[in-house]
Amino acid sequence: MCTSERSTDYAVMTPALRINSERLNTTLQASCTKWGALSELSTGMCRLTLSQEDKEVRDWLVAECKSLGCDVKIDQMGNIFAIRPGKAKDKKPIAMGSHLDTQPAGGRYDGILGVQAALEVLRTLHENKLETHCPIALIDWTNEEGARFPGAMMASGVWSTKSSTPLEACWGIQDKEGIFMKQALQDIGYLGSVPCDYRENGLECHFELHIEQGPILEREGKSVAVVTSVQGMKWFAIRVKGREGHSGTTPMTGRSDALVTASRLITAVRDTALKTELGVATVGVINNDTSSQAMIPGGIDFIIDIRCSTDEMVDQLASTIFAAFDDIVKQESNGTQYEVKRTWGLPESKFHANCIDSVRAAVSKEVAEDQIMDMKSRAGHDSAWTSRTCPTSMIFVPSKEGISHSPNEYTSPEHCALGAQVLINAVLEYDRSVKEGKY
Repeated sequence: MCTSERSTDYAVMTPALRINSERLNTTLQASCTKWGALSELSTGMCRLTLSQEDKEVRDWLVAECKSLGCDVKIDQMGNIFAIRPGKAKDKKPIAMGSHLDTQPAGGRYDGILGVQAALEVLRTLHENKLETHCPIALIDWTNEEGARFPGAMMASGVWSTKSSTPLEACWGIQDKEGIFMKQALQDIGYLGSVPCDYRENGLECHFELHIEQGPILEREGKSVAVVTSVQGMKWFAIRVKGREGHSGTTPMTGRSDALVTASRLITAVRDTALKTELGVATVGVINNDTSSQAMIPGGIDFIIDIRCSTDEMVDQLASTIFAAFDDIVKQESNGTQYEVKRTWGLPESKFHANCIDSVRAAVSKEVAEDQIMDMKSRAGHDSAWTSRTCPTSMIFVPSKEGISHSPNEYTSPEHCALGAQVLINAVLEYDRSVKEGKY
């Protein structure tokens, strides 16, 4: 904030402080249309991390935040920290974080809303000349989606130091074109010098506004969810090996067909999840070594995504799936076999009572009690990693028909504005509690 501006005590201003809903939604739609839209006629988005489109929206965001008096830091994973100073010089920032990258055919709200709402909070604080006790930060986390460089919530995981994939390993990951992540960061000018480590660039707490990405709020007729935790999840890379052969000359009884065995294993993933009711399990990636019409496949790779309410349930479902795999390979009895490698995981994340209470108090100022519900997130978010280093919670607003990771993803302007209003309320509620010595 400029020193020439006259500041206002936030305790006086908080009850009347309102975000500009029209500005929020106009900025969200305009920025999505300009940087990453699939076409002029579609609301779909392809803004892969560290792409040219991502660079351009990052540049715009940094300029906007600097115009509001924020100090901007870029860390070694390209995470953007735009920090608005507070009165207290000994406090870390109260953060509002999410992401601007999307899936190859995603929508305009997943992650993007959280960053745009954070920008709207900064704009509202700035134009009201409101000086907070703690610094207030907007964060754009890099490669949350993991769509270009495999590994979801990658940069927040590095920052937390709790991920099994540290900085150097992430820098060495390649995209489909063979470009290393470190090179991609350099190419767009976002390989920062600030350590990607919470111990050297820490936060007082972390709030994240996000669309639900599921149907529960809409189905239950609720307006907002106070998110209390994130379910556990693990990914496993499966390699099925058989023996290549000519599709015309190899007898059916003498085949070791990796694809046939893999198809049975993939079906077992679904069937086991349905039968056990422990959680969900998905195969979304399959690769064939040869992909030739005239060859019997000798090698197949696929990835299993397992998600359950607790880490114990994740492990139980995984063990049951692999037991089913053993039975199938035995039944096939044709020389096919499989190997398993765990590639990624996110332990169950339980959010902090102080942040949950701040969100709950923030929501209660905006909607009636019967419009609010508590919820465990079924999708992964950057907040899952921040929760391991600082108090964290999330705010969910409804997704139409529960659709996400799709051009049909939609959250109404009214719900976007409500989420942003709850976000600013929660930030100021937490800030007040820190000032009063409660937290």
